[in-house]
Amino acid sequence: MKIKWLILPIGLSLLSGCTTENQRQVEETLAPVGEVEKPDTKNEHNEELTEEEQAHLALIESLPEDASSDDWNLLLVNNWTPLPEGFEPNLQEVEPEKSVDTRIVEPFKNWMDAGQKAGHQLYFASGYRSVERQQSNYDRSIDKFKQEGFSEEKAISKTEEYIAIPRRSEHHTGLAVDIVDQQWIADGNGLTPDYDTQESQHWLLETMADHGFVLRYPEGAEDLTDIHYESWHFRYVGKENAMFMTEHDLVLEEFVALLKEKEAN
Repeated sequence: MKIKWLILPIGLSLLSGCTTENQRQVEETLAPVGEVEKPDTKNEHNEELTEEEQAHLALIESLPEDASSDDWNLLLVNNWTPLPEGFEPNLQEVEPEKSVDTRIVEPFKNWMDAGQKAGHQLYFASGYRSVERQQSNYDRSIDKFKQEGFSEEKAISKTEEYIAIPRRSEHHTGLAVDIVDQQWIADGNGLTPDYDTQESQHWLLETMADHGFVLRYPEGAEDLTDIHYESWHFRYVGKENAMFMTEHDLVLEEFVALLKEKEAN
């Protein structure tokens, strides 16, 4: 996914809890240039806005009307925004030992059924993951890299390219799903970026927004998400939000930041 960023001169301190360099990058690169009507307006100093500023304001004005940064389906969890204290997911098992948030069961199943009708034998690799299990995955990955000769610091760095820090994984929310296809797994492959060479992954991208999902960690957005490209990781945000995010090439960090800017004005 290629994303065009514009640098905004207006200060937008929007992503609460950000303490890393990524926070500053997100705040400086909030909105892609969209094909939206540019308002004829001036800033607080009665100066004409630049085209970039007008496009940014127009993008904010065109946000889904009922969307709120506090909506359950927009819960933001990343490497600098941990899972809220006391968070308890509302889960339902959809396959043996595989669960998702109860509220996304229907859209998820509808999406998987549509895939089967389209001729794709999809494999639901992972949904909800407890903090304890994430910690185990995280520690095991670090140990693996250390056994390969990497220093502990490098092992942690390489692990965090693809495995979220415990309490900072979207899988804790029950709103994230990892999907590949059965043949991909049968051929000895795993959750790797080159799954995007498969027709089934292309179909998932083409249909995800229709069912309320987005590709959570697209290629080219690593500076915003702090996670390397994951062609298999999808996140439920709701249909209207997913349509908007897909149309404007926004990742969840950007979308939530835009909503917070709108709510602050």
